[in-house]
Amino acid sequence: MMAFLAVGMTAHAETFVTNDDDQIENRGGIDLGEGKDDNDRWAMHLSVGVDIPTNVPGDIEFAPFRSWEINWTLLQYDYTPKKWNTTFSAGLGFNWRYYTLSGHKNGFVKGADDVINVIPAGVGCDDFASNIHTTSLSMPLLIKQKFSKDFAISVGAQLNWNYYGRVQNYYEIGDDESDIYTKKIGQRPITVDVLGIIHVWDIGFYCKYSPMSVLKKDRGPEFKSLAVGIYF
Repeated sequence: MMAFLAVGMTAHAETFVTNDDDQIENRGGIDLGEGKDDNDRWAMHLSVGVDIPTNVPGDIEFAPFRSWEINWTLLQYDYTPKKWNTTFSAGLGFNWRYYTLSGHKNGFVKGADDVINVIPAGVGCDDFASNIHTTSLSMPLLIKQKFSKDFAISVGAQLNWNYYGRVQNYYEIGDDESDIYTKKIGQRPITVDVLGIIHVWDIGFYCKYSPMSVLKKDRGPEFKSLAVGIYF
């Protein structure tokens, strides 16, 4: 539906042309400089949200409010055709995501076959916490439609190169603390997310769905991700 809306806005862009010489202001982010003219600019954006794993196998439970993500778009190029209220954007940045198990009872463990399994915590383990973390080089591609000075909607996709992944298990046994990291967990190297943002003043509220599983097939639980949060 978001893709259909994006195509529709582009195909009927003439209905969004302003009658004034000045375009409606609804920029957001941190300005890094104007382009060659008033129609383009460079900006930086930051978003923070909650990850909600979806399509999770029945015997696994995640803690949504201890699963979160940060997306930092270091550099984004915005182009707005003259007298239009539609902006086309492409950016480059980083994305960090954490998927944490609930209950403090189970943990992610990589077996001898390199498959990530979920097993009960050991006897005597206190304050057990386990998560899967991925780091990605991300490229958001967006179309933003400005309806007024204080309201706009963006739709598009985010391409991710997930170049790093690990499992973290933290627990206490008596007075001893352990924080164990396991790398090479078999995360999907390339994923594509569907992204939508509602802009109110200079703050956005976003929803991002990842239709591809976090881990490769046969490398662990094949869960997906839905994220919601604040976009600056």
